[in-house]
Amino acid sequence: MTASEGSAAVEAVVIVPMAMVIVLLAVQMCLWAHAATLVQSAASTGEQTATALGGSPSVGQTAARTELGATGGGLVLDQSVQTKVLPGDVVEITVSGRTEAIIPWLHLSVSATRDGQSQEFRESG
Repeated sequence: MTASEGSAAVEAVVIVPMAMVIVLLAVQMCLWAHAATLVQSAASTGEQTATALGGSPSVGQTAARTELGATGGGLVLDQSVQTKVLPGDVVEITVSGRTEAIIPWLHLSVSATRDGQSQEFRESG
């Protein structure tokens, strides 16, 4: 065995684990992006349901939880849905959680907030 063959083995011992970590980080970022999309979708569904004619914040909160549970049940952990009624009949829905971790020490959070004015018939004048 020559000296150059030994150095190739040492280089492989360093490079292969680094390449694996880079691949795992890329997969983790893809999972985070997907989870963020699911959380945004759930917040939009909750906001649309809460602000629709005849809707309420509690109905919007339930719709957001249902949407997130159906689409992101295994990917979005520690799911939380909160609603607030702001001045001017504006309903705010906040959906949050964290992504499934492939790399044990990397816990990424996701959150989305949507708000809209409650739809109702108003007298003109």
